[in-house]
Amino acid sequence: MPTYSEMEITFTTDFVVDDTLKITTDNFGEEWTWVLTRGASYEVSSAILPGITGTSTATQFETAFDLDFPTGYVTTQVDNVLTIQSETDGEDFLGIKGGDDNTGEFTVVFTNVVTPPTPATIDYALMRSPYYVNIPFNFTTTTSTTLTLYVWDGDLTVVPGTASRTLTKIRPTVDYAEFNIDLSKLIREFLNPVPKVILTSSSQIVDVLDDGLKWAKYTASYTDPSEIIPDIEGTLSAIDGYGYMQEGVNPDVPTSKVLTNCANRKVSRDGFILFPYLNEGTITSIEVDSETGEINDTLTMTTSDESTDALQYISIDVSTVTTDEYITVTTKPNDDAFVFEIIDECKFSPVSVVFLNKYGAYDVITMFKKRTDELSVKSEDFKNNYISGGTYDIAKHQIQKLNVIGNDTVSVNSGYINEAENTLYKELVLSEKVFFYENDSFVPVNVDTKTFKPLTRTNDRLVKYNIDFSYAYNTINNI
Repeated sequence: MPTYSEMEITFTTDFVVDDTLKITTDNFGEEWTWVLTRGASYEVSSAILPGITGTSTATQFETAFDLDFPTGYVTTQVDNVLTIQSETDGEDFLGIKGGDDNTGEFTVVFTNVVTPPTPATIDYALMRSPYYVNIPFNFTTTTSTTLTLYVWDGDLTVVPGTASRTLTKIRPTVDYAEFNIDLSKLIREFLNPVPKVILTSSSQIVDVLDDGLKWAKYTASYTDPSEIIPDIEGTLSAIDGYGYMQEGVNPDVPTSKVLTNCANRKVSRDGFILFPYLNEGTITSIEVDSETGEINDTLTMTTSDESTDALQYISIDVSTVTTDEYITVTTKPNDDAFVFEIIDECKFSPVSVVFLNKYGAYDVITMFKKRTDELSVKSEDFKNNYISGGTYDIAKHQIQKLNVIGNDTVSVNSGYINEAENTLYKELVLSEKVFFYENDSFVPVNVDTKTFKPLTRTNDRLVKYNIDFSYAYNTINNI
């Protein structure tokens, strides 16, 4: 049978009559007592034989443990070292404790099973929502816990030698059962996702930049004067996304690993598509096709332990499709299809709005219709009487403007869109990072629209939105 967790006990001196040893796991908490000759359960014979110190105790405790737990565990004894292995999936060794007046002494190494961290096995955590780590107190003698956090990019398997953050929390009372520590506030400050698009061919894979995704490892260690308690450890991938309240604690990414919620949308023929996904093995390849084959690409995913490979985009230049009216992006092997309807807008200049969506990946909305630009100005007034020699100069300003600051604002109409795009507009107004793609570069803007009313064909017949933006900088350079 497979082994899931183990503890290795090294007996540094031999136990004698009345010494005790208590082991606690997820499934039991039992204390053994050393006696002259075992006569009942959870008793250990204490005869000390010649040889390596502690060997007698290791041998006799193995015999007693096997009698008390004939199934579910495998024991191996070599000299003064006893290894106990659990064969129960999910069972962890929680602690080991000797009696206060023990003569016998020991050391212990816990090896509770933790799935080796790989891009395919770790959690992808959304850091704009809380991400809680549960730290239970299984023993009344535990006084505190210290959480050590490592945040890095690059190779998942190369954990930094220096902790990014260390936090110690004191247990208030002995009946305080657990801590739930929110890691998101500690990790999110390391994230700074920046959009990136490459349009050198009809479609290509684009890696996320370093600060768009981070690896994080946490270790929670206990302070306890009596129990020896194993650490709690975990590794996750941190992205700057969020979950909705109804999605519950520690929201996750879709099982499809595609990081967008809209399967059908419209795009301008002179625009581009950013198709975000997690590259951890679920998606093996992505096909990009138009109906008559003007674009017919297959891109194959290659996984690695690098953070820049973990979140990727398919960047598609829509202008390479000259007459076809649809581009379909299909993920393999699950055949999830995402359809982009190509629109030829003849009157207005469509605006490509790039924003960080709820999964911490950049998404694109195309707004097709009327755009209105305005300049809003703020200033201060200085008032003075320019009197000299009993008179004043009528050509001078009595009211002088100072600290004039301008900010360009834009109001853009989406035109009629698919009802399925409602989710994109909801995420747009909730986004903290929004850009216009203008003149082949990303221009930072903020969404000024404060309310969003989802429109439906049932209630409103046609779906379109007017969204207000302001450029995220002053018109006059004052940096």
